[in-house]
Amino acid sequence: MKFTVFLSGLLLLFLLPDWTESVEDTVDIKTLARIINFFEKNYKRVDTDGHPRQYATAINVPKDQCQQNFNLNTFLTQEKAVNVKNAITDETNALYQGEELIAAGTKKQKKYNMHSESLLLNPADISPMSNLLNKRKDGCSVFYTFESPCVNTCLNLSSSHNIINALEKWKEHDGIKAFVFKDFWKFDIKKDLQTAFKQIVAHVPLFRCVSENECYACKGEGNTPIDAHCLPPKEITELTAVTFTSFP
Repeated sequence: MKFTVFLSGLLLLFLLPDWTESVEDTVDIKTLARIINFFEKNYKRVDTDGHPRQYATAINVPKDQCQQNFNLNTFLTQEKAVNVKNAITDETNALYQGEELIAAGTKKQKKYNMHSESLLLNPADISPMSNLLNKRKDGCSVFYTFESPCVNTCLNLSSSHNIINALEKWKEHDGIKAFVFKDFWKFDIKKDLQTAFKQIVAHVPLFRCVSENECYACKGEGNTPIDAHCLPPKEITELTAVTFTSFP
């Protein structure tokens, strides 16, 4: 009996460090809201008429910057907001690469605009994101996209511009990870985002932040469904479906 108790205690000692690390190495949800609010205040793309436009950013910062002792005074001090905004609003390049932050707008091509998520995450092995992650192996990495990744391209493995391969690479990075979005890509509202978003969750935790005080963990691991806060309201989805049917 004593031998059994000793082994159980010994096993607990071996397991405890891993368990403790997994609890600590998660983003603080209130801090995440403050980080996303910082992005929105400093880097958000807005047309002259006030209409917001798509952009994405990613950071790799010391771990404590994503936990409760977040300090705005020491956050991204090497990045000048004006330089970031100038770079991502230039649609011939649309890319900024700094020390702890990368950002992208949309890049004009002959037949289409390259999405900001793809600009930051592709090619997976030599992308701006992979270069950023290599600078700090165990830092807190947060990827934020104003509108959710599009189903037909970003979350489609058949597309040459998909971001799934990059998410697989990101999964290997030590430290805190968070993939965040705010709004839904307007052409995807009536699509199966429950299934689409699970492709993200399979590699990194997914969050939705809608204000400086309001973020949600989207969950979705394994058989767990994506949280309702991270999906379009049912009535909006149904209304959009009717509208698209009425006006082909």
